[in-house]
Amino acid sequence: MASTAYSQEIFGYVYDSETQEPIEGASVYFDKTTIGTATNIEGFFKLNYDATIDSPLIISFIGYETRVMPEFDVEESMEIYLREKDAILDEVVVIADDGWTREEKIEEFRKHYLGESVNGKTSKVMNEEDLILHFDKTKNQLRASTKAPILIKNRSLKYDIIVDLKEFEINYNFVSKNKKRLDVNYVYYSGSNFFKSLQEQPTVRTIAKRNEAYETSLLHFMRSLAQEELRDNGYRVYMGNKLVPTKRFISVVPVGEGNGVWVRSPERVNLMDEFGNQSSIESFVDEFFVDHYGNHSFPEQVRFGGYLGSLRMGDALPLDFVSKDLEKGKI
Repeated sequence: MASTAYSQEIFGYVYDSETQEPIEGASVYFDKTTIGTATNIEGFFKLNYDATIDSPLIISFIGYETRVMPEFDVEESMEIYLREKDAILDEVVVIADDGWTREEKIEEFRKHYLGESVNGKTSKVMNEEDLILHFDKTKNQLRASTKAPILIKNRSLKYDIIVDLKEFEINYNFVSKNKKRLDVNYVYYSGSNFFKSLQEQPTVRTIAKRNEAYETSLLHFMRSLAQEELRDNGYRVYMGNKLVPTKRFISVVPVGEGNGVWVRSPERVNLMDEFGNQSSIESFVDEFFVDHYGNHSFPEQVRFGGYLGSLRMGDALPLDFVSKDLEKGKI
């Protein structure tokens, strides 16, 4: 992985792997950030690179397989080749009778992917027609895939988010025949995201909304965890209803010079933030990694309940988000 400690530019070309022709309009960005661009008519791209943001480089284009590059050369021009996706009989899945109407499945997708917070309810998937949804009766599981990257317009936080959705599933404990009772066990989704601000110069109102979202976000919690500043940032750890010392139940081991930390939490613990929001965190692996920007590994194996568990894409912020607290050097 590139280890340059200062901001610089990376550049290269994107081609069709079969025809060797340049691909114009391919998206090139760092995952879960606002740092991105598109290729020109020659397939060329140039992009600012900040090595402190440990996020893979993503290259995507409609009809092609997305390329994920956790490692790349910052010194020389890159040549990146994309392969066309194999034709998939999507319509077979679409028309399959799984007992749910498409509108019922779309409604569940909106609720559990965008979220039910104010930010979630004011967000919208602009190309829902590209969603492929299927309910598996044997597993009580609703799955989603896409024909193309989806575009989310977050009207509250003023972001466009381009999502290359890799996996999405809602796992239910119970589903009644009329679907009036839906008991959700857990929700899991993954993919790459590119954030673009809808305002070149965010207004005071937008900045306030983004900072408000950040103060109670998973990103803020993970950054506080990586910096061993949970208590300083208003988080309290409980076993049941009993307040306990954080370091007794959450072990943090630094890696290298500020590259991140390994976190070990052998038991499910409860959390309360400074605003009184209650959450829980449970790890199904011995330890997981958190970089100093708040990005954590094994997301499918680290589950959150309560408030943090209810946050969805409508509340998501880019990894390069800087709050007032960050500007003051608090985090």
